[in-house]
Amino acid sequence: MTAVTDAPATGRSTPQWRSALHYLLSGYVYMLTLWFWAIALPVVAIIMFIIGQNVDEVTSSGIAFTHHGALWFPFSIAIILSVTYLPIHVANGMTRRSFTRAALAVNVIVGLLNATIATGALLVEREIYHAVGWVHGGTDGSGIAVFNGGVLVYLLGLAMLFIAGQVSGSLIGVAYYRLGGIIGTVALPLCLLPLAAVGLLGLGQGEQWNPWSWTADLAPWGTVVAVLVVIASAGAFHLLVRDIAIDSKD
Repeated sequence: MTAVTDAPATGRSTPQWRSALHYLLSGYVYMLTLWFWAIALPVVAIIMFIIGQNVDEVTSSGIAFTHHGALWFPFSIAIILSVTYLPIHVANGMTRRSFTRAALAVNVIVGLLNATIATGALLVEREIYHAVGWVHGGTDGSGIAVFNGGVLVYLLGLAMLFIAGQVSGSLIGVAYYRLGGIIGTVALPLCLLPLAAVGLLGLGQGEQWNPWSWTADLAPWGTVVAVLVVIASAGAFHLLVRDIAIDSKD
């Protein structure tokens, strides 16, 4: 995690939160997100090629399996950054408010970026599947199309899932830093509420971790409630950070 060892210098004309955002994005995007996909996509391609040599027809999307990594890897990084970068940020004379704005902004940007890359990779995969006569279906082998609700709906649903994961990770890190190990552990269900809300209300009952179950015919209230929970959780993150005491040992 060399990306978070030194805080950026703040220029006179650059708002603090934008300076922090640029720094966080350099670690998230250039060193983590792009490397993740640069490794994951070739690995999936090799695995699917090997499988294709041994079966007549493939009915599962290989790229869809990378969604778990695109969700949980940034989730873990969000926890780490909340604990390690916040004290460095404040020690360099920047405000807690600027940290909050930068952290939440990077959560949204990284979530959208991962969802866009994942959806684009699925579009390419679908064309390859069609060219070789495979079925671009779900991991259960049902043959149901991955983009059953449309590409745009799929992209938005996946973005919501990834953003919710980022917000949950940020909440967990700050909760442990501010509240300590015992209370932080007790607060874990609340910190994971954004993910639970998007999974259960937005992505369909019983299939919350299958991104392709986000379809246009879902109950509108479920999606609305999920979005509101994510927004409220971002507000809770701000409240936890705004007057947080920084450990002198950090």
